[in-house]
Amino acid sequence: MNGIDHLVKAIDPAPRAPERGPGARELRAEIMATEPARSRPFRVRTRGFVLAGAATALAVAGAIGIGLPATGPATEYANAAVAIKKAADHFTVTVTDPAADRERFEEAFRAVGLNVTVKIVPVAPGKEGELIGPVVPGGFRWHGSVGVQAVRPCASAFCGKVWLPSDFPGRVVFGIGRQAAAGEAYVRDDLATDSECMTGYPAHGRTVEAVRAEVLRRGAKIGYRLLWSSPGGGWYEQSVPAERIEADWIVAGCRPYSSDTMEVYVKPGPGAGPAPDPRTVATPEWYDD
Repeated sequence: MNGIDHLVKAIDPAPRAPERGPGARELRAEIMATEPARSRPFRVRTRGFVLAGAATALAVAGAIGIGLPATGPATEYANAAVAIKKAADHFTVTVTDPAADRERFEEAFRAVGLNVTVKIVPVAPGKEGELIGPVVPGGFRWHGSVGVQAVRPCASAFCGKVWLPSDFPGRVVFGIGRQAAAGEAYVRDDLATDSECMTGYPAHGRTVEAVRAEVLRRGAKIGYRLLWSSPGGGWYEQSVPAERIEADWIVAGCRPYSSDTMEVYVKPGPGAGPAPDPRTVATPEWYDD
């Protein structure tokens, strides 16, 4: 999809959706008490990693004196923010202080040979400290596979495994989740067709009219995204205002956009018009420089 995904939300101006009040407070409490569902992705995003030069790793890991071979990167490294250890086919990563400066995370990744940029990003409740990504700017085009898998139980903020081809020549971007401020948009990783945003109310497969009524009843605002089928497979999104959405179109899913707003993903119905060029609906992402 050429990295074209998350777009700016369009807020439903319906007067029945106050920003504040008992309904909004209940919504925030509900989001804080539950983690958004994890489900099938709309599509598989490209991710990747890269081994950096030995000079940086020698300089940084030498100061710690941990797992440093005679030449090349360290095999393991730890500081106050994160611990990383290289295994035969993956790296184990333990985030110990998600509030640390991003430079401490980059220091550790580079010490073990990874060319990584780290960004501290706002996330939904329950995802603080998680490792988000990896994202390869421009797309991953290399042999092997890449990805991150959380490992539980975990006594720290996040424990996981990171897979990567050791000779990938590109750059990788990771996010470290932090608590979002009230009303601040959450960074999202992968989307899912049957993701849900309201406890006890499955939105997937219902009409826009029904889902809108339930969101407004709970005192939330609404953002809409049309899901267009890509000729190459998968989906891409278009943020649209409420007047572009018909009441009888079908909802693919929804998820919290922020503490007081829900995003509703809608399948284009009759009269939606031709699909737009994905390049014309692209907006900057959290991992962009």
